[in-house]
Amino acid sequence: MYFDQSGLAMVGQPEGAECMTGINNEYVQMECILADGGERFGVCALAFDQHEELLWMGNQGGHITSYYTSHLQKYTSFQVHPSQDIRQILALDHGVLILSGSLLRYQLRRGIPIFSHTSDNLTEMQCMLQMSPTRLLLAGHQDKLIDYNIGVGQETKLIEVGEAGCAMLRAHCRFVCAGNALGRIDLRDPNTMNIEHTLDTHSGNLSDFDVQGNLLVTCGFSNRQGLLNVDRFLRVYDLRMMRAVNPIQTVVDPMYLRFLPLGSSRLAVVSAAGQLQLLDTVAFTEPRLCLVQMENPGAMCLSFDISTSSQSLAFGDSTGSIHLFGSQPRAVFNTYSRLTEHADVIAPMINMSVNEYEAPFSSIPMPIRDDAFGSDWPQNLMENCYRRSPAIDPEILRTMKMQGPIGYAPNPKETRRNQVTYNLENSNGGAIPKQKKSYAERIHTKMAAADETGVFVAIPKRYRRVELKYNKLGVEDFQFDMYNKTEFAGLEAILPNAYCNAMIQVLYYIEPLRATLLSHICQKEFCLSCELGFLFHMIANQTLTPCQPSNFLRAFRTVPEASALGLILSDMHADAKQRVDLGMLIQCWNRFILHQMDMELLETLRKLKDDGKNLRKPFVYKEIDFPTILSGGHAKRAAAAAAAAAAAAAGHPDAGPYPPEDRNEDVTEIHQLFAMKQWLINTCLKCKFEVRKEAVLMPCNLNYPTSEPDRDYWSFCQILKRSLNYDQVTPAWCDRCNKFSPTSQCRRLSSLPKVLSINTSLHNPQNKSFWQSQMDKKVSKATPHGDSSRSTTPTLVTSAKPCRYGDNCSRPGCRFRHNSDTAPPPNGPHTNPYCSNNWLPHRIRMAIKDDLIVQKVAGEDTGGGTPTTAGNKNGFVEYQLTAIVCYITEPAAIEKRSLVVLIKVPDSYHPEGPRKEESPWYIFNDFSITPVPPQEATWFSFDWKTPCVLYYSTDDVYCGRTQVRHSLNKDIFTQVSSFTRGTSAAITFTPLEEHEYPKKGDLVGMDAEFVTLNQEEAELRSDGKMSTIKPSHLSVARITCIRGQGPNEGTPFIDDYISTQEQVVDYLTKFSGIKPGDLDANFSSKHLTTLKSTYIKLRYLQDSGVIFVGHGLKNDFRVINLVVPQEQVVDTVNLFHLPHHRMVSLRFLAWHFLGLKIQSETHDSTEDARAALQLYRCYLRLESEGRVGSALSELYELGKSLNWKVPEE
Repeated sequence: MYFDQSGLAMVGQPEGAECMTGINNEYVQMECILADGGERFGVCALAFDQHEELLWMGNQGGHITSYYTSHLQKYTSFQVHPSQDIRQILALDHGVLILSGSLLRYQLRRGIPIFSHTSDNLTEMQCMLQMSPTRLLLAGHQDKLIDYNIGVGQETKLIEVGEAGCAMLRAHCRFVCAGNALGRIDLRDPNTMNIEHTLDTHSGNLSDFDVQGNLLVTCGFSNRQGLLNVDRFLRVYDLRMMRAVNPIQTVVDPMYLRFLPLGSSRLAVVSAAGQLQLLDTVAFTEPRLCLVQMENPGAMCLSFDISTSSQSLAFGDSTGSIHLFGSQPRAVFNTYSRLTEHADVIAPMINMSVNEYEAPFSSIPMPIRDDAFGSDWPQNLMENCYRRSPAIDPEILRTMKMQGPIGYAPNPKETRRNQVTYNLENSNGGAIPKQKKSYAERIHTKMAAADETGVFVAIPKRYRRVELKYNKLGVEDFQFDMYNKTEFAGLEAILPNAYCNAMIQVLYYIEPLRATLLSHICQKEFCLSCELGFLFHMIANQTLTPCQPSNFLRAFRTVPEASALGLILSDMHADAKQRVDLGMLIQCWNRFILHQMDMELLETLRKLKDDGKNLRKPFVYKEIDFPTILSGGHAKRAAAAAAAAAAAAAGHPDAGPYPPEDRNEDVTEIHQLFAMKQWLINTCLKCKFEVRKEAVLMPCNLNYPTSEPDRDYWSFCQILKRSLNYDQVTPAWCDRCNKFSPTSQCRRLSSLPKVLSINTSLHNPQNKSFWQSQMDKKVSKATPHGDSSRSTTPTLVTSAKPCRYGDNCSRPGCRFRHNSDTAPPPNGPHTNPYCSNNWLPHRIRMAIKDDLIVQKVAGEDTGGGTPTTAGNKNGFVEYQLTAIVCYITEPAAIEKRSLVVLIKVPDSYHPEGPRKEESPWYIFNDFSITPVPPQEATWFSFDWKTPCVLYYSTDDVYCGRTQVRHSLNKDIFTQVSSFTRGTSAAITFTPLEEHEYPKKGDLVGMDAEFVTLNQEEAELRSDGKMSTIKPSHLSVARITCIRGQGPNEGTPFIDDYISTQEQVVDYLTKFSGIKPGDLDANFSSKHLTTLKSTYIKLRYLQDSGVIFVGHGLKNDFRVINLVVPQEQVVDTVNLFHLPHHRMVSLRFLAWHFLGLKIQSETHDSTEDARAALQLYRCYLRLESEGRVGSALSELYELGKSLNWKVPEE
C-alpha cells in the first residue's frame, strides 16, 4: 500500500519505487488483536501507562482492559459503567483514573476500585488533566470546568467556561490550554484559572490539538459553502508572540495529532481512516514522508496514543480492534518502567508414584463434591475427637514474666516461625507406638545425623557479627561503650555495601595516605578520595560513638566501574547476596579503591598543573630515548641498565635492573606508596624474539604452587617471591614468526613499594588446603615430638559456672562460661603451637639485585612494639605486618558472616601517646574494637577465620608523621552555583560579605530537612510490641544556615537544596516542606546543588570554630555525616528540657516563649533555624535573670494541659 500525490491510499507497488527515497516506513505493525467486547463495541479510549509496561483500553460499553508489554498479553479487565462509553484514561502512580460521561473512577492496576465519584456537575464529561499529584481538572460539553482534589475526593472549585464547554485539555508550563468544539482555545492561568489569551483556530470545529515547548498545533474543520470540510493543513501558533505562523501541509485528513515525547519536534497526524503521517515542525527543507496505515479496511479510527518512549503507537477502531505499531522489534512503552505486579504462580502438584506407600498423599487436596465418598465411614462408627493442645515448652515456662493474666517470654527458637510439633497420644493417654518412619521423617533424621557428626565451630565473641538493637529513637540509646573501650572510633554497618568498613579502617591507619586524603578536595561531585578524606576527618574527631559512612557509600554506588566489577551489593537480588563470597569481594574492592584513588588524585594533579602556568616543558635530548641514531646504541642501553641495577643494589626503592621509561611523569602519593613497577618480558622459544613492556602493580595476588607436588615445604617469603616474579610458558602470537608459538612470559619487579598490599586469593579449597598444610608442617617442625594435631581454636580454661545469659551474653570480659569461650584471652599467654609458630611472618625484608630477594627477618616475629631496626640494610627494604583483613564465617548461620580487620595501630594515633605495656594490635569488627595479642593476628582457622588482605609497611611509613595541608578557605562561599535546568533558580539567601566571614565563637543558626530513601523495616514481637529490624534510610534534602549576629542577623547565607540521584520513596512533605520535583534538576525552581559543595561549607564553619544553634542537631549532623565537637553545638531541644521528661517540639517552644506560630502547614528550614536562634537568645536572657527552672516548670505544666498542641486561635 502507498499514497499517491493526492494523498489517496493505493494498493500495490508504486511506479519507480526505487526512486522514492523520501518515504520511510519507520513504524511497522507488531500486533492486532480483538479487544474485550470488541464484537459489540468499538475502542474509544487508549492510554499507555507512564509507569509500567501496560496499555489501557476503554470501549463504548464502559469496559476497561489492560495489556502487558508489546505482545499485548491481557493483564486486568473490569467493568466501570454499565452503559456509558469511556472518554479518557489517565495512569497515575498508584492507580488508574477512568472518566465516563457522568462518572470518575479510581482503581488499582490490579482492578480493585478505590473510589467512584458522581455529582450533579458531572454531565457530558469529555476530558481530564492532572495538574499535581492531588489536583485534577475535569471538563466536558457543559458550562463548568471542575477543579477536583484526588486526596480528599472532593470538588474544590467550579470555573465558568461558557456554553460551548471544554472538549480538550492540554498542559503547558505557563498555561492550561482548554479547547472547545467551536474552534476556540483558551489559555488559562494554572493557579487562578483566569483566561490570559484566546486563539481562534478553525472556522468550523476543533478536532484535536497538542502543545510542546512554545508551539501549539491544531487540526479541525472549516465551513465551506455551508458544509464542514476537513482542513488538510495544521495551524501552528507561537506561544511566545501569541500569533499564528506558517501552517503545515498534510497528505492525510487530520483528525488526531500528538507530539512525539522525549522533547522531539516530530508530530504524528492521524486521519479517521487510520492513516498516520509523521511530520517535523523544524526540518522542512528535505522532509521525509513517513506514512503508516491501520490494516482494517472500512473501520474508523476512534482513539490513538503514543508511548513515552516514542517506540510504540496504538490505534483503536470502531470494530473493537487494537493495532500496535513499533519502531523496534522489542519495543518498550517507557524508558524506565517499574516491575508490574503479577498474580502468584500456583504451585504444581507433587509427582509421586502409585507404588510409593510412604508418599504424603495428604498433600493432594480432595475435590469438592456434594455426594459421599466410598471411603467414608458410617456415622454410627465415628465420634468427634479433638486434638489436644500441645504442651508449652518448659523453657518458655521458666523464663516467663507475668503482667496480670498475660505472660511474656522470649522465643527459645527451637522451631521455625509458625511451626508447631504435635505429639499424638492414644485414648489411654500413652504415646502411640512408633511405626515405620515416613518420608519426611527419614529426611529429617538424616539431616539431624549430619548435624551430629559435624564439628562444632566455636567463634570468639569479638569476632562474631554484632547486631544493633533499634528502637523508636534509632541507635541513640545503644550502649556502644560496651563494645569499644578504646580511644578509636568504629564504623556502623547498617547501610548497604558496608562490607568495606574493614578496608576503610586499614586505609585510615596508614599515616601518609590519611594525610593525603585529608588534604585532598576537588570539584568532582562523586569523588571517593574526597569522601574518604571527609570520613577520615570524622573518625579522627569521634571517640566512642561509631561513624556512619553514608556519604562515602552514596558516592561509591554512583561509580560505574564499581558496578561493572560487581562490588555494589545493593543492586543484587537477595539470593545472589547470600552466594557472594565476601573474602573474594573485599580483595576486588582493595584493588579497585587503590586504582580509583590513584586515578582521582592524578586527575586533580593534572588539572592543577593546567590551571597554573602553562609553560611548555623544554626538550631535553637523552641518548637512551634515541638509541638507533647513534653508533653502539645497544651498548649504551646496556650501560644504562647496568647503572639502574647498581642503583637498585644500593637500596633505592624506585630503582631496578631495567631502564625506566620516564622519571618525570606525574606521580601521585598513592603511586608512591603502593605502586610496584615490573617488566613484562615475553620471549618466543623458537626465534628468541623478546618484547618488554613496563607495567604498574598495586595489590599483589598470591600464586600458590598447588600443581607442583615435588616440593614439600614452602615458606611465605617463597610464595610472595613466586607471586611477584612469575614465570610461565603459554602459546602467544609472535610478530617475527607470524603465528602462535610457545612463549615464555615472565614478570620481573623493578621497584619496591613503601606499602605492600597483598591479596591472599584463598577463595578456593585448593589454596586453603595448601595454606593449612604449610601451617601444619611449620608446627610439626617446631614441636619437639612432632605433634602436628590441628586445633581449630586455642583452648582456654574458664569458670565452671555457666553464664545465665548463655550465648546471648553481650557483656565484654564476662568471667562465666559460654559455649563459645574457647579462644585465647586478649592479653594472655598462648600455649597453642599454632599461635607461637606462625607461618605468616610479622617482618620481612626485600631487595632487588640480580633477582628479587624476599626473606623473613630473624628474631622479629612477635609483631609487638615499635621497630628498632633501620629501614634499609645492605640494600634491603624491611617491612612489618600492619593489617590483616579476615573473613569470618559461621557454618550454621550464613547471614552472620562478616569481615573483620586486625590492625597494628601506630603510636601517632594514640591521643595520649604510645602505651608501651599494651599490644599495638586491635581487632576492628565494625563498631566493636578490642585489643589482641600479636600472636593472635597471624593465627588462622580456616573453618571460620580466613585471611583475605595483608598489608606490609616500611618503618618510615609506620612510624612517620605527615603534615596535613588544609585546602579549605573562605572562597567556597563565593562559589554560588546551581545546576537547575529550565527555569532560573530562586536564590533565597544572601552570600557572606568580606567582613561577615565567621570567626571562632560566632553563632550560626542551622536546620536541615530530609527525605526517605528506604522505609523502616519492623516486626511484631511476641509481647505485641513492634521491634525495628532496619531503620529508615534518610538523605539530606535541604540545608540552611543563617547569620547569628551583625546587622543581617537572621538572614540565611546558605540555603541549598541537595540533588539526589537515588530513588526517593517518601518526600516527607508534611515535615520537610520538600515536594516532588524540588530535587530534580529538570523541574526544580530551587537553588539546587550537590551535597559535597554544601558539606564543604559546613566543614569550613566547623573548622572555624563557630557555634551551631538549632533544634535536634544531633540527628541532623548524623544524617549529614559531620562530626561536630560538643562545645560547638547548642541544641534547644536540650536547653528547654527537664530530666526524665519528654522532649518539646520546636513549634511548641516558639509559641510559648516567642509568641510565634511556625510549622502551621509544613516545615521551612529557614523559619526553624531563625526560631531556634531566637530561643537561644531567650534562654540566655532567662539564665541571666535566674528564671530557667521556673520557666521550664511552667512550660511542662502548660504543655500537659494542652496535650503539647499549639492552640489554633
